[in-house]
Amino acid sequence: MTVVLNIVLLSLAGLSLLAALYFVAKALGARSNASRQAYNVGQVEAKRTSQVNWIRAAFTLLAGLIFLGVFAVRPLISRGEPPVDPDPTLPAVDIAPTTLVVTEPASTPAAIATPTSPPASPTAEATAAPTATTAPVTATVSSGVGVWLRGSPSTSGEQLEWLLDGTIVTLLAGQESADDLVWQQVRTESGVEGWVARDFLSVTESAAP
Repeated sequence: MTVVLNIVLLSLAGLSLLAALYFVAKALGARSNASRQAYNVGQVEAKRTSQVNWIRAAFTLLAGLIFLGVFAVRPLISRGEPPVDPDPTLPAVDIAPTTLVVTEPASTPAAIATPTSPPASPTAEATAAPTATTAPVTATVSSGVGVWLRGSPSTSGEQLEWLLDGTIVTLLAGQESADDLVWQQVRTESGVEGWVARDFLSVTESAAP
């Protein structure tokens, strides 16, 4: 666009200067013709034509100088303009739903041991019931580019945080269906809770039995 504008400005300036030279030539010719007229009426008409051509030459010369001035000043104006900050809003990405891949831990058969001697009497410490612990279930964002963590289970829900592809989140109990998608309630590592479409999550760890 800048190159085209520069060419247009130079073309207009050149045409204006050529027109100014043309009118100067006509003015000089009319002035010469006035001196050759035998009658006063012819001399007055020739002088009048010469003056009109001088005025036209002055206007076209001024126009040419203006076009040249604009062409010379444009780079300085463009250099002085502050850079435009890009829009920080991330563009909307049309992501095709992906198949949820659930990685289940491989089960190993328990070894069966045949006792060779009667079991010893359990002690007080041995009879104490072990404390059951459940590891939190986590998942990895897997959409190719990332997804929005939303404040409600909907594509129009509030955008809380942009989760990059590979971000690990903790799965919570909430699960809703909306906008032809299954929404999973999750918590990020920074503690922010929200909703993510289940299609864009890959479960990386299941709850311990």
